[in-house]
Amino acid sequence: MKSQLYVPEKTRKYLKSEISSYVEIYFQKLLPVFKDIENDAENYAKDFYDNFMSQPAYDEFIDPASIAEKALEIGIEHFSYLKLGKYNLTATWHATLYQLWEQQLRLFLFREMSHVYKLEIKTFCTTIERIKEKFLFHNVDIESFPCWPRINELRLLCNVIKHGPGDSERKLLEIKPDLFKKDNDIDYMEVYKTTLLEETLNIDETTLQNYKDALLSFWDEIPERNYSQEL
Repeated sequence: MKSQLYVPEKTRKYLKSEISSYVEIYFQKLLPVFKDIENDAENYAKDFYDNFMSQPAYDEFIDPASIAEKALEIGIEHFSYLKLGKYNLTATWHATLYQLWEQQLRLFLFREMSHVYKLEIKTFCTTIERIKEKFLFHNVDIESFPCWPRINELRLLCNVIKHGPGDSERKLLEIKPDLFKKDNDIDYMEVYKTTLLEETLNIDETTLQNYKDALLSFWDEIPERNYSQEL
């Protein structure tokens, strides 16, 4: 018996809205927290200086210049802390965006194919390769979609963000080298060997928006009705 992957307009809009809403949370609720981290750091340093200087003096002499120098040092440290926090938030949102889309595919396939087959979600399409196989079984080659190269980038980027250096890093470096921070021929990934403890990736609001658009294109490109092969 044939099974069908049916994507009516209502379903298509809903799946796209899940992706758009997820990204909008980042832009509307989370990113604004980091909109003025330089001023935040300056205020942090100023508060330290003011609080210290307002304390009763137990020594005969306190050098305001040394306290100001310490406040500056604390301000720089706080700025670095906030800057890394923004970077980590952005990295997390990239990685989870891909995971959200992959879970969409898995659940969509499971619901559609369950009309014909008895399936167990715990063992169903647990990898992207299995997901691609199920689409091919329904005569849909998702790797042929114009959006696929960008989605594959995001897949590799997700792995790199989660695991750091490794096979996915090598593959992503081959197809999208500008995602890796480099300065004066210094590869920050090579130096720090991490993607979360230091800023080693060139990711920001623009790359997140571009990957979101690629995932939205996926749901636009898939045909409305897709029938399986005969078993």
